[in-house]
Amino acid sequence: MSKPNKIKNSFIKLLKWTLYIILFLILCMFAIPSIFNDAIANEIKKGLNDNLETELQFDDSEISFFNHFPSLTFSFKEVNLAGTTPFEKDTLITAKELGFGINVFKLIFSNRVFINETYLTNCNIQLIKNKLGENNYSIFTATDTTETTIDTTTNGIRLNLKHINIENATLNYKDEETGISVTSKGLYYNGRGGLKNGKIKLGSKLEIESVNVTFNHIDYLKGKKLKAKSLTIYDTKNLSIELDENTIALNDLEVNFHGKLDVFDEGVSYDLLFNTEDGTIQDVISALPPEYATWSNDVAIQGDLDANLQLTGYSGTVPAESAIDRTNLELKIYDGNIKHKEAKQAIENLFIDLKGSLKNDYFDINVEKLEFKLDKQITSGQMIARGKTDSLYIKSKINTILDLSTLNQSLSLPDFNFKGKLISNISVDGIYEPKTSKFPKTNSSFKLTDGFLQTSQYPEPIKNIEIDAVVQNSRTNYDSAILKLNAFNFNFLNNNFKSTGFFENFDNPEYKITAKGAIDFTTLNQVIALPISIKKGTINADVNLKGQIQKSLTENTNTGTLEVKDIELTTALLQFPVLIKEGQFSFLNNKMAFSKLSINHQSSDATMNGYFQNYLDYALMSDGILLGDINLKANKIDITEFFPKEQVQPSLDSIVDTKTVHNVVNGVMQVPEKIDLTLQTQIDSLKYNLLNITKLSGTLAVKNKTLFLKNSTLNLVDGTAELEGVYQPVNAKEALFTMNFKAEDFNIEKGYNSVAIFKELAPAAAQASGVVSINYVLSGALNEEMLPIFNELKGKGTLKAHSIKFDGYKLMGKVSEKSGFKTLNNPDVSEITINSELQNNVLTLERFKFKVRPFKLRAEGQTTLDGEMSLKLRIGLPPFGLIGIPVVVEGNSDDFDVKVGTKSKDLDFLDATENSYSDEDLIRMNMLKDSIREGMTIDEINIMQQKIESIKLDSLPLPIQAIDSLNLN
Repeated sequence: MSKPNKIKNSFIKLLKWTLYIILFLILCMFAIPSIFNDAIANEIKKGLNDNLETELQFDDSEISFFNHFPSLTFSFKEVNLAGTTPFEKDTLITAKELGFGINVFKLIFSNRVFINETYLTNCNIQLIKNKLGENNYSIFTATDTTETTIDTTTNGIRLNLKHINIENATLNYKDEETGISVTSKGLYYNGRGGLKNGKIKLGSKLEIESVNVTFNHIDYLKGKKLKAKSLTIYDTKNLSIELDENTIALNDLEVNFHGKLDVFDEGVSYDLLFNTEDGTIQDVISALPPEYATWSNDVAIQGDLDANLQLTGYSGTVPAESAIDRTNLELKIYDGNIKHKEAKQAIENLFIDLKGSLKNDYFDINVEKLEFKLDKQITSGQMIARGKTDSLYIKSKINTILDLSTLNQSLSLPDFNFKGKLISNISVDGIYEPKTSKFPKTNSSFKLTDGFLQTSQYPEPIKNIEIDAVVQNSRTNYDSAILKLNAFNFNFLNNNFKSTGFFENFDNPEYKITAKGAIDFTTLNQVIALPISIKKGTINADVNLKGQIQKSLTENTNTGTLEVKDIELTTALLQFPVLIKEGQFSFLNNKMAFSKLSINHQSSDATMNGYFQNYLDYALMSDGILLGDINLKANKIDITEFFPKEQVQPSLDSIVDTKTVHNVVNGVMQVPEKIDLTLQTQIDSLKYNLLNITKLSGTLAVKNKTLFLKNSTLNLVDGTAELEGVYQPVNAKEALFTMNFKAEDFNIEKGYNSVAIFKELAPAAAQASGVVSINYVLSGALNEEMLPIFNELKGKGTLKAHSIKFDGYKLMGKVSEKSGFKTLNNPDVSEITINSELQNNVLTLERFKFKVRPFKLRAEGQTTLDGEMSLKLRIGLPPFGLIGIPVVVEGNSDDFDVKVGTKSKDLDFLDATENSYSDEDLIRMNMLKDSIREGMTIDEINIMQQKIESIKLDSLPLPIQAIDSLNLN
């Protein structure tokens, strides 16, 4: 046979065998699903039921090679999967198809169902996490293993997700705990990976047609297209994640990033590096919110951009070597040009070269160059800032001549409209360090005229803005520094506000301040974010202040009034805002009086009259102390509202509703520093947890971050009492206190139920009724829940009981049983005087006597605040009690022994904590009471108030003359 024929025959045989194989494979593709359909369906359904907390519902199922060729895929059609408790009525996933790719060879040769692919098509995914930390997506049955492969039966299903494919998904994620929500449409995800040597390598591609992220009611990435490619390595042994070769694109902005995350038992640390090279300003604009993307369509934007950002940080508790907080940024923009299509002038030659870093609280910022040209005028600047906020080296030079109207036209930003003429010449070089009175050499001026600002947040603009400020310092100290605010004026809502200021020698400022006009903070905060804590309300000012901080108070001529209405203040010291409903401040030389100051804090309310001294020193100087005498009257004050609190979820075994969020005390109440105030108080109702005090009056002083209560009287549980005390927080979690308490006609039953410490000091009161008098001194520490630390308590005093009746008192019942004297059970006692001393959790009772007819009893011993007892009694027999029966009581108050004996053991004193406070600490704190400034009486305060208000302001010195500007070279 010729060679060509042999080749032809060989080719024909190859073709036939190829056709046979193809035909065989096609037959297998139809036969295998039919043969294994029931086995696969049963195993997958069983595996899902065993591993899912919720039930998977579907209309139909099928197995085929053709749904996701060439994979053999078992598919559920029209899927509905509900969320977990408490979201079982809400849908977690709905999908047209949920498919599982089967390993064919292992199916045929081992009769095992291996799933290594998952497909989700045309689906809607709703992920929810509520304020309690509960979520609807913890659908897999909890296990005690970290294996990535699930083996449900010996010959059953094995799940190893090497390939996950999601097509055309709508995903909504809402985290009520953090205030984050994510909405995305048109989501396509394709991820592949595997496990090797304890590391999972996962490569993925993600495309989203539209994504929106909302955080604290602010929209980010609104409507953006998102593309991402990533290679992620999970180290399952060390619980770390390496991000390598990752790229993310927001519209046209492409960012590369890599880094590492380490997961620890109680925290996580991260080190991430983001960079974009050869980008453009237009690319950045495309990644901004939609209104700016729309805006960019009408703006010609040119310019190149390079940026690098490194974020290193941690949250929770991590090892010391991982506890690093650092941010590095490098940004370059060059050859920039921006011009709106309707503008006549363009921003040209924009150049920015910035490098900055922040590590812990140390920052280093270097703006090597900032420059652009607008309407032939060049704005340029350089700045170096290096150090901490309290010790900072600054070198800066900025020169600006700008027509803000032209700039506004060139940009035509969608949310802002501004106008005015701006001229600035700023030159700073030196160290700013308030503690050492260092101030950099400065020769700067800033002038804005005909200013106008309007934002999309509020329809009315701020108009007629005029700012004329000059700062000069020829040397490097505070004493040579000068600040002149020749004008700070504006008009808002037809209210004109005008002010001037002059400050010379920052060590001991000589000042001249004028202010006249009204400010509506409620609407002003909607126009511009203010850097102060006033959130709403109005202020009407007409003041003239002139003098020098440390001069004789009679040489200062401060005059004028300040009226406030519905002012809401926020402070880090308080959980709730403070609302000043109304009030008026009057200035007279060294005093600032206030009257009818109505204040509300949550459910607490008070009215105050009085005056402040040293108010400018306090406001302007870092070491200034505010002095004052105040008359405070309150209908109700709830002390617990002033405690720091946090929201927590009840434990699962709690009998309360676990869906309810509870506010619990988390830290001790803080006291402002640099305040020396004396308050004469009259409070109708004072609430502290279950304790209700009425008609409290006395002197409350605030000094040295400490609260003092002196000469106070109060009504408590049907009796009157005198109380003096000191409270001093030592940090965010601990506080010291001392108190002297004297009470007459104290109702035992009500006291036991409403005064927590009374339960600890006198547990027998639970079965007693009658009246007692108490004279006790108590000192110690409070924990972060504002509760006493028992082993830190120290006290000494006397308790006198009158006409006491015990009903069902277990101790006396057992004594009666052991002795055989029935009279001792439920006894009536006419008079008992008990002296005791408390230290390190042990209450030592000095020997005391009392009568239970016909017996004379004597008792002494020790009890602990957690219920341990070691008591010695003597039952004196009639007629004179000369012959007595000794009795020893030992054990816990719930389970104790009563026996005849002569000796009882001493109880163990608890060791003090590491941070315990010595007797000297508490004595020193008590002595502070004697150092507080004696304030005026209520009558004296009222007379002073009336005197200041009655003075005719017209008769006072003339207002300050206008201040001339400094001429700068």
